[in-house]
Amino acid sequence: MVFDTKRGYYLGLFLTPLFLGLFFPASKAQLTIRVTSWPSQPATPEIYLAGNFNGWNPGLSGYQLKLDSGGVYTITIQPSPANLEFKFTRGSWSTVEKNAAGQDIANRKFTYNGSPATLNLSIAGWGGGSQTSTASANVVLLDDDLPIKSLQRSRKIWLYLPPDYHSKPDKIYPVIYMLDGQNVFDNATSFSGEWRVDETLDSLFQKGDGGCIVVAIANGEAQRINEYSPWIHAQYGGGDGEKFLLFLTEELKPYIDQHYRTRPESDQTAIMGSSMAGLFSFYAGFERPDVFGRQAPMSTSFWFAPAAFNWIKDKVPANKDIKVYLTVGTKEGGSQLMDMQKMYNLLLQEGFDSEKIKADSDTNEGHNEQYWSKKFPVVYQWLMAQNFVFTSENPKPEKRYIHCQDSTCFYEGVACDDCEVEILDLSGKLIVRKKMDQNLSWIIPDLKLAIFKVVSRKGVIHTEKYIADK
Repeated sequence: MVFDTKRGYYLGLFLTPLFLGLFFPASKAQLTIRVTSWPSQPATPEIYLAGNFNGWNPGLSGYQLKLDSGGVYTITIQPSPANLEFKFTRGSWSTVEKNAAGQDIANRKFTYNGSPATLNLSIAGWGGGSQTSTASANVVLLDDDLPIKSLQRSRKIWLYLPPDYHSKPDKIYPVIYMLDGQNVFDNATSFSGEWRVDETLDSLFQKGDGGCIVVAIANGEAQRINEYSPWIHAQYGGGDGEKFLLFLTEELKPYIDQHYRTRPESDQTAIMGSSMAGLFSFYAGFERPDVFGRQAPMSTSFWFAPAAFNWIKDKVPANKDIKVYLTVGTKEGGSQLMDMQKMYNLLLQEGFDSEKIKADSDTNEGHNEQYWSKKFPVVYQWLMAQNFVFTSENPKPEKRYIHCQDSTCFYEGVACDDCEVEILDLSGKLIVRKKMDQNLSWIIPDLKLAIFKVVSRKGVIHTEKYIADK
């Protein structure tokens, strides 16, 4: 056999890099983070890394730092090149790092270009100690341990009541449901600063706003990502979003409507959150527009669930009486800004009313509570303005489409062929379903209080609380 030296030469050129790649693989870009000093107590804490590269989960086992033989906590990660933001925790947001005085600190930031890099950092203090509450007097702890039947868990719930709630017993109010409730009202419970929702609403009330009730639901800390997404991310989890939505719609909201003077209609009910809570707000608003007719997904983590871009194509509702406010800061990093713009354009493409949606990108704002606190009054006033912003001295009349006389009720809203009305008690339990006659009227049972839902073939088109004449 004669060896072709020329062919062997070129074959060698081809096989050599392949051989080297198999036995000496190219090193991946890595970021090593070292914590060289930390508070004296506890002496050897469990330290975790939470950031915009892992869904801000405060206790992921794969992001726990290891204490090496040299007495330094170390972790090596392989994030995509981006503007990274992160903090250290001891496994939960209640024990997030603070400054030496026990005060909140801004997110740590690092621009990672994909090349190997090492950060040497120090932790000055930990959360978990007692702090002075900054919540307004009209913020109350509704329940320290409210059961979530759908998930076999429990949750802490806070409630903000408008300044005139107790002085005007005949007045009813719209409701905003806010996620990551620890951060809504109080620095003492927040993990990175509060949104100052109570102070903002108190101030707006003094300027003539009609007021609203805010229900703040604490996140599940280690379960936060699971609960805030119906979609599963292979690395970070998720998948409990549908059950958490059931908790809000079938357990929590009926309880609030039964025990507080609310306007239960969908156009008087909003849901709001940021980051992963923004993703859940988006999901909840489009999955149940009959419940949440107003939604504010802020700095939404669409990166976590690419499937949402296809899912939404079947979810733009025929009922156009919903409003959406999308917002993101230009310095949030990752694909946050691009994803928001993509979703906004997709909603318009699918026929969403351009006057009912807003999408803001705010210059030099990051992924943090300081930005969302600053943005809240802007979002609130646009999202809810047509519903209940009025002067306290001269309130606008309630917009009501159902009128009852004796035992008969009439619906005077939009044209509704072949409609039915569902009559529910204030816990949300169906009492009876009735067919409307040609006059859009029906006979009601002997009830003092109820919720009427007008239902067409396309779904719920109107919800209204019924209060019998005295």
